[in-house]
Formats: sequence, C-alpha cells, structure tokens
Amino acid sequence: MTQDPTNTPGKLPWHLAAMAGVWLVLALWTTLAGRLGCAAALPLVLVLWVLIFLAGCETALLRRHLFIRACLRPHGRLARWLGRRLFLYSWQGVKSLALALILVVALLLLNPSQWLFLLFDILVLGALLWLLNRLLRDEVIVQYQAALARTWARRINAIFVWLGLLVSLLFTARDDYYGVGFSEALRHGAARVELGCDALAILARTGALLETASWWTAQRLFAGLEGMPVTLAWLGFIAAFGLSFLLAWAYSGVLGGVMARPWRFTSQDGNP
Repeated sequence: MTQDPTNTPGKLPWHLAAMAGVWLVLALWTTLAGRLGCAAALPLVLVLWVLIFLAGCETALLRRHLFIRACLRPHGRLARWLGRRLFLYSWQGVKSLALALILVVALLLLNPSQWLFLLFDILVLGALLWLLNRLLRDEVIVQYQAALARTWARRINAIFVWLGLLVSLLFTARDDYYGVGFSEALRHGAARVELGCDALAILARTGALLETASWWTAQRLFAGLEGMPVTLAWLGFIAAFGLSFLLAWAYSGVLGGVMARPWRFTSQDGNP
C-alpha cells in the first residue's frame, strides 16, 4: 500500500475548511431546528451517521488489519472469519447512528460560548494531526502513519472537547434553582427545547432533563441544602456528564470522518 494521499501538508487546509463547513451546518441546524420538521432533520442525521461511521470503521479496520497480520495465520479459520467484516460494519453502524442522534439533540443545549469553543477546536484538531504526523513519521510504517495519526488525534481531541465543555460551565450563566423543587425544575428544563421534529424532540427533552437535574443537584449541594431525591438527582448528575462526553466523542468522530479513509484496510488477503 502506498502512502496515504491525505497525509500531505497541502491537504490540511482543505480538511480544516471541510470541518469548518460541518460546524457551520450544525450551527445552522440548531438555529432553525424549531422550524424544521423530520424531513429536514433526516438528511442531517444521515450525513452525521456516515461521517462517524467512516471514522469508526477506519480505526476498527486498522486494528483488525494489524491483528490479522501480526497474530494470525493468513489462511486460518479465525483470519477468514475476521475477514468477513460483517459484524464489524454492523456494530459500527449501530454505534454511529446512536452517536449521530445524540449529537443532533445535544447540540441544541449548547450556549454561544460553547459553539465558539467547538469552532476553535477545529484548529486544535488540525494542530494535533500536524504534530502527530511529524512525531510518527520516523516511528511508524508509512502505510499506517496517517490512519494512526487520525485515530490518536480524534481520541485526544474528544477528551479535550469534553473537558472544555465542562470548564465552560463554570463561566456560563445558568438558571437559578434555589428554592425550586425537583419536579418544577425538570418542567422548566423540558420547556427550553423547541424542535420541529417530534421524534428528535423526545431525545432532546431527555437530554435537557438530564442537564437540568445535574445543575439542580449541583446548586443544592454547593448550598448545603437538604430535602432532595438524592439517588435520582445523582443519577441525573452522572448521566449529564456522560452525555457531554458522548457529545464530545461524536463531534470528534464527525470531524474525523471528513478525513477518514477506511477503504484502505478492506482487502481480504492480509495486505492493506
């Protein structure tokens, strides 16, 4: 297999422009979501699903390819079974669809400062790709260098986005739930979501409820207040942190899918 053509310095500006285009589409979606129905939301979900699927398949196929070459006999039963890739594609398809749906609805809960952070993150991901390609240039076989750099950059970037979103909460004005009951706070949080597609609105309101429960819990804990459903509130608090991580993972997957080339690892004969 020859060197990956995406692993050239001249390609990076095009990749950054494509990722900025994805960010712009997502920003427009959140702005117009209240007036758009499911017919308009479906193409967006499909595009996000494809991008996340491409990124996930590249990592999975690279890992599978290296395992087959390093550990298995070329014509063994296990090598032939892994070579079919049906389970791999099915699992990546289901996981990518779930992440695409989470991303579509979780983006509706972000504030303007967090959107600016996601735009800035495109430059961070570009810098990670440039740095990792330079670091791996003399360490990794050229056939795998670009795919490995994209995989590592995407994972590091996901952690960076997650931490950035959490830190941004410290500097964001939030609703004051002091003196407000748990059920009343949840009703207020659910009312924030305006979405023209009823199917996605259910998921979006669920995310809003988790976020509201976590913030309600945090305010009462910091104030030393009592009289709250501790178990339910803590579950919402933990789930909201998990939702923000899934958002970061999905967003990094979408950006990574712009550059992913999984078809470079799809041969049956053990060669890339």
